[in-house]
Amino acid sequence: MVQDTQERTRRDPILAQIRTLDEADRRKVIKTKARRARILEGYVGHTIGVFNGFGYSNVYVTKEMVGRQLGSVSPRVKPSAQTRFMSISVRKMRMVSDLVVGMPVAKALDVLNFTPRIAAYHLAKTLKAAVANKLSVEGTAHLDAEHLVVSRIETGPAPTAKRIRYRSMGRVYRIRKRFCHLSVYLDIDERKVQETEARVETKGDKAKTPTRKPTQKKAVVKKTPKKKAAMKSRKKATAKKNVTKKTAAKKTKATSGTKTAKSEKKA
Repeated sequence: MVQDTQERTRRDPILAQIRTLDEADRRKVIKTKARRARILEGYVGHTIGVFNGFGYSNVYVTKEMVGRQLGSVSPRVKPSAQTRFMSISVRKMRMVSDLVVGMPVAKALDVLNFTPRIAAYHLAKTLKAAVANKLSVEGTAHLDAEHLVVSRIETGPAPTAKRIRYRSMGRVYRIRKRFCHLSVYLDIDERKVQETEARVETKGDKAKTPTRKPTQKKAVVKKTPKKKAAMKSRKKATAKKNVTKKTAAKKTKATSGTKTAKSEKKA
């Protein structure tokens, strides 16, 4: 076991760089892509830049990390959504993906909806899936689709399907059907998140402090039973007067009719 560890330390390029830095009394970030490399005791006190698939993330090595792999210490940057084996060439997909990189998600979808290419349809579909995945992971309590930005889009070649086409005079032409892999990376725009939080706070303050004065309700005066009885008696008296007036008018009409009939007979 001791010999194996000694041979490992001799072959380890990271440890060799650390020793040269210690001899020169310098401090420097050591970049590496060996994510499966084990952390040795000689790494303690140095910063190592581990490749995460997108860039190098700096990791300060402590005694607790000894024996672990570098990949377990620095997490890999995973895409928000992937679409594999798409029936379109890499060149055609990159022509559309370059239009959208760096845009907010809403603006990117607007651009893709009005781009007359089949690659735009596939990219918009993958972008919607990336937004849904990001919101499900981060949560929708303080995050909306408006806060997301398309940080990076990777397009890589996939295996090509080879077909043949028969031509005249016994010839055969080769047909290559190109495929590609698509991966979309999304980031959170912290400025927009802070702006929305500030708006929510201002709205809450306005709701707490009422702008309009509360209207004063008019006091309802309840009628006593004596007043109610007086009102009823008045209504009955007015009703009797109306009835007597109607009967007198009918009598006058009847008498005037009989007088006119008698005068006609005498004539």
